Amino acid sequence: MTVSEIAKIAGVSTGTVDRVLHKRGRVSEETRQKILKIIDENDYKPDPIARFLKKKGEFKIGVLIPSVSEESGYWQEIYDGIAGACEGDYASFGFKLEPYEFKRPDRNSLNEQFKKMIASDCAAYIIAPVMQEEILFLLSEAKTSVPYCFVDSSVPGSDPLCAATQNPMSAGFLAAKITRLFAKGEGTFAAIKPFSESFNLNERSRGFENYFSQSKNCKAVQKIARGAEKKFIYEAVDSLLKECPDLRGVCIVNSEGHFVGDRIAELGLRDKIAVTGFDLVPSNRQAIKSGKIDALISQDPKGQGQAVMKEIYKKIVLQSDAQKIINMPLDIYFKENID
Repeated sequence: MTVSEIAKIAGVSTGTVDRVLHKRGRVSEETRQKILKIIDENDYKPDPIARFLKKKGEFKIGVLIPSVSEESGYWQEIYDGIAGACEGDYASFGFKLEPYEFKRPDRNSLNEQFKKMIASDCAAYIIAPVMQEEILFLLSEAKTSVPYCFVDSSVPGSDPLCAATQNPMSAGFLAAKITRLFAKGEGTFAAIKPFSESFNLNERSRGFENYFSQSKNCKAVQKIARGAEKKFIYEAVDSLLKECPDLRGVCIVNSEGHFVGDRIAELGLRDKIAVTGFDLVPSNRQAIKSGKIDALISQDPKGQGQAVMKEIYKKIVLQSDAQKIINMPLDIYFKENID
């Protein structure tokens, strides 16, 4: 029996079980007795944890992600999820985060931060593989034996300890279906893609197009924006309007949906063009509330961070197998349920 199994039977977190096992922290007497009874009935002996705690060391976790100040705070949410897990359920185990932020899509910036991370004495790495080919090359060149996890996206051809991600093709297909639902009439539907080197954004765009390939009266196009900043998203929207006079819906496949909604509203076209996007960052929440976005698909960035830390804990502390693929749900939000 493992700590996770005890926690599941008792209906508590693994951190609560740990506090009972090691007589630290606050746990109600009722919960403590419940956990102790499960331990006694199953003759549980916490050898892996005991061995780990005897090391009394600090275990650094390298976190390689785009700058947390960019993309409307999406990466900050992922980092907060990782940090929250370290400071919460796994606070007893000496995990310390070492952030390595890079400027997307600057390859030199990614290379520099990756090499700094590899040179550090980390027990595990958490990587956002948003620049697919570059990450594959860097991992193959490094030949590291340190376990690594992916957040936000998986990458074909890699072998991470685990990956917390949505199915991007399904997510894009669903986004197209929702965009069509809100559209006023038939015509052209567009997926805006701010970064062309990202596996999950490419797959979302492909899923979006696949949905409309089944329609006789609607078609889908892709528009690559030159970046994720406001000026580039506005530029992409303006270009679409010139190229597609019958534009009926726009979905941006990353977290910058609020920019699309703002531009469409500024041009007085919200009653003619549906707008959808991804991720519950604060600016997107406000855009839904104000009626500038019709719907969002969330991939729970904080939950991703928590999930990969759980697998790192299982690997390093419990010395057990990790869950290779953590499928994040396709949660849909509208104005009516955004709160």
